[in-house]
Amino acid sequence: MKQTNTATVSTSEAISVGQIILDDTNYLTFWGHIKKDDTWQRCDFITTYEVLNTMLRYVQDRSDAVQMIIVQKLENMEQIPDMIDLEMELGKAVLFNNMYFRLARPGNRENGNWVEYTAGECYYIEQVTPLPSASVPHYVRKIDHCMEMLHKSYELYLGYIELEFDEDAARKKSDLADDLKFTLAYYAWKERTL
Repeated sequence: MKQTNTATVSTSEAISVGQIILDDTNYLTFWGHIKKDDTWQRCDFITTYEVLNTMLRYVQDRSDAVQMIIVQKLENMEQIPDMIDLEMELGKAVLFNNMYFRLARPGNRENGNWVEYTAGECYYIEQVTPLPSASVPHYVRKIDHCMEMLHKSYELYLGYIELEFDEDAARKKSDLADDLKFTLAYYAWKERTL
């Protein structure tokens, strides 16, 4: 576990999901699109049921329909893997917006190093947080979002330490290699845990 994955971490505020691939693991694959700037690009996503549940909480108007489709498929799964075609079931892809997606690109280990291979066409959804209310001034929302992301990064760092990653690897993996960013993340975490 001393090897580190230095996959690029980025964010997005909206994705759409057309199909969900289910298998016998705790991971789901979404076929869909990601919003980058003002354009939509074809993209696949990998995540867990926990992250999907968080996403569904933030899109309450679409949550019940998607949850029922998933539950019905899980109860009647005839093959593994199996697919849920949300576009066919609901008439269109499900839009997950008004939230921040923390994304990492998957990679392969080559000669002891992690090498990204998806060129932005596939991301692992690590975490989802809601966008703040529009009634809060823009700069306050940005600061709150930054503090939340720093807090989550520090929690991620602590998780890697628990998994016995060395200090440098844990900081790189949680995107906290910069000393100033690490210090800010620590104080953001401390503020929310007191």
